[in-house]
Amino acid sequence: MRRTLTRAIAAALLVAYGFAFAQASLPDAAASALAEGEAAMAEALVTYEAQYPDRPLWQRAFAAGRRAASLAPERLEPVRFLAEAYSRSQWTGPAWTAWQDYLARGGVLDDEGRALAADVGVRLAFGLYEQGRTDEALDRYIAVTELAPDVAEAHVWAGRILIETERPAQAIAYWRRAAELEPSDERAAYFLAFAQEQARWGSRAVDAFRAGVASYEQGLLSEAAERFARASTLNPEYPEAWAWLGRTAFERGAFEDAALYYATAARLVPDDDTYAYWRAESQRRAAGEAAPAVEGDAEDGAAGE
Repeated sequence: MRRTLTRAIAAALLVAYGFAFAQASLPDAAASALAEGEAAMAEALVTYEAQYPDRPLWQRAFAAGRRAASLAPERLEPVRFLAEAYSRSQWTGPAWTAWQDYLARGGVLDDEGRALAADVGVRLAFGLYEQGRTDEALDRYIAVTELAPDVAEAHVWAGRILIETERPAQAIAYWRRAAELEPSDERAAYFLAFAQEQARWGSRAVDAFRAGVASYEQGLLSEAAERFARASTLNPEYPEAWAWLGRTAFERGAFEDAALYYATAARLVPDDDTYAYWRAESQRRAAGEAAPAVEGDAEDGAAGE
């Protein structure tokens, strides 16, 4: 039963990847070696629950594929077979190299080959990232996005690494593509906006600003103010940093400071009525003026509280 199943899988693989036709024009010895490799691969896939390159059937498949490559060095069929065999056995390094060799020599990927190559590239890139080799990991992820533009994971990781290495302008295209591929992924939409914000105001300024917002939400106003001040120092043209610095000053009762900070924000964004309003309110509080009367409540109530 197993032998019958093995032959069926081997036949399906030959048809799916075009080897049946290709082997007809290979030298007999190379064609025979390639058929041997296909049979070993098929048997490995039905024999082992988990695939590893050191398993005997995989070793037999690799040896046969390499023999075919040495017998027909000008042909792409053995290269394509080895790329697939390395991929299916989870041998990511040689698999990626073989796919790159196949493509460099003019090979064309079908859907299955593209999926295998992309999976190998993503796993290899993640391994590099975990080792701290971020530039190499980025190169792999970008290569995968070029090889298989619809693989969202590669775009996500390319965008992530570019943000982490303070290259937000380059990250935007990858996060935008990730958001297009997975519209329901809130993470992609969030980081697209984040990359755009960093590209506009600077990575460190935005990081300091967002850290300030986090401190503010925890009720740590002094800590928040320090972080907003750092953001405004890193980029004096960052209106939100000045506005939130004004907000923390206002809530701590430092109305003169708040008026100055809101004035800076209003100068940077003259058409923002909110900044102008809180500048005026801060100035009023600093001058000790009474709150303007509100219709229906003439005795108390301060605008903006």
